Amino acid sequence: MSKEMKQNILVMRGKMCNFAFAKDQIHLLTMKKILFILASWVALAASAQQVSMMVMSDPHVMEKSLFDLPYGEAFLNSLQRDLKVNESSQQLFDSFVNLAIREKPQLLLVPGDLTKDGERVSHDYVARRLKEVEAVGTKVYVIPGNHDMENPLAYKYYGTKSERVPSVTEQEFRDIYRDFGYDEAVSVDSVTGSYIVYPVPGLAIIGINTNISNRMKSRYVHGRLFQPTLNWIERVSGEAKRDGRLVIAMSHHQMMQHHNQEDYFAPTAMTNMEKNVKGLPNIKKVQETLTRSGIHLVLTGHYHTQSVTDVETLHGKLTDVSTGSLAGFPSPYRRLSLNMKTGKMRVTSATLFGNKPTQWPTSELASREMDRLRYMVQVYVPRLPGVKTDLTDAYQYLATSYNKALCALAAGDETGHKPKEIYTECMEATDRYIRHVLMYNAAKVNTLRQQKDGPYRRASDLINSIMYNYVGQRQHVNADNALTINLAK
Repeated sequence: MSKEMKQNILVMRGKMCNFAFAKDQIHLLTMKKILFILASWVALAASAQQVSMMVMSDPHVMEKSLFDLPYGEAFLNSLQRDLKVNESSQQLFDSFVNLAIREKPQLLLVPGDLTKDGERVSHDYVARRLKEVEAVGTKVYVIPGNHDMENPLAYKYYGTKSERVPSVTEQEFRDIYRDFGYDEAVSVDSVTGSYIVYPVPGLAIIGINTNISNRMKSRYVHGRLFQPTLNWIERVSGEAKRDGRLVIAMSHHQMMQHHNQEDYFAPTAMTNMEKNVKGLPNIKKVQETLTRSGIHLVLTGHYHTQSVTDVETLHGKLTDVSTGSLAGFPSPYRRLSLNMKTGKMRVTSATLFGNKPTQWPTSELASREMDRLRYMVQVYVPRLPGVKTDLTDAYQYLATSYNKALCALAAGDETGHKPKEIYTECMEATDRYIRHVLMYNAAKVNTLRQQKDGPYRRASDLINSIMYNYVGQRQHVNADNALTINLAK
């Protein structure tokens, strides 16, 4: 064999080796690509099964043009009568919006009281910022709260004066927020404007309007659902179920009692708790209708408390997840994750001051929020002794002690904050206050102490329920702990 032939054979062997190596490399790259595609499919399938949501309630946004800087006398006087940090409500709302834009949940649900008192300029601001949330791919759904429409308390404050500003009608509310549920609705209740949407495959959300029109006469805080709307809920939910969808409800007013004596001290917290209203179904019938319709979770707001509880009905369990006010202590919100395959919903709680609600914040703004809760004694106290009371006296005797319990109630973290000490302190304050109201008449005080449904028993039951986290004999869930709710049954 010639030298030239040997050289050609070596060159050919080299090319064959290079080809084999290249073939192996191509095979390796192909396998990597296939594995990458498979991994992507698995991730996509997993993400399709999980639906991420956030819930923000009662931001009570007061657009900054409605008050003067520095604060005038009229605005400062208004703050003395309010539980919310109205002066910082827009700032807190902006903080949450920026958070939602960063996190990009698939859905953001807002169960009402978007504005301080229904001011048109505040609604315009809220809608503008919610559009920014939708711009990053999040679907936003809202319903009105009792502050949001035809509100005679819509005011602008400047110097020593205040003046009425335009509020919105029910139709104007729907027009402003048409991109956040109304235009997407599969069906709309002709009575209340409640709607149902299908935001993602396999899921239906019913936005229930529980608010009564004020017609510019007075601010109406009760929630009502009459039979025609209950019939509509049952019909559209049944249609969604037949399509194989899980169904979640959202309403402003709570659908059940979260704490003992809530029905006595604060019946406006719950839907259909009014008396002597012709044709108004009781709250138990509302609960039965929801579960019979396949609804086992309702997301609520209104009462500014971070609380989760449930009730057993003839058709299964109904869980009410109440989210506190963004404009009040401790500016809480929710994160939800729904597994579409299993129907399990995971709920966690967080605050704008940090994601550990067990560590109460100490910032200046948080301190202001906590301090405003002192005025809640004006909600609880007037009915306590069974006689006419002076709110100034009530505040003096009860505000400091009750504030500790009310902060626990608002934060949804009742345990772990010296419940025994707070209970004892509140009851001692209650005793001093009642003795003062009754002018230290020992016989009258002793009579009230022994009454089974008297003020001492009511106060004791309320504070016990708040601090030890139960309703009746049933323990309810601490909001700072993650919990799982089964939507399928």
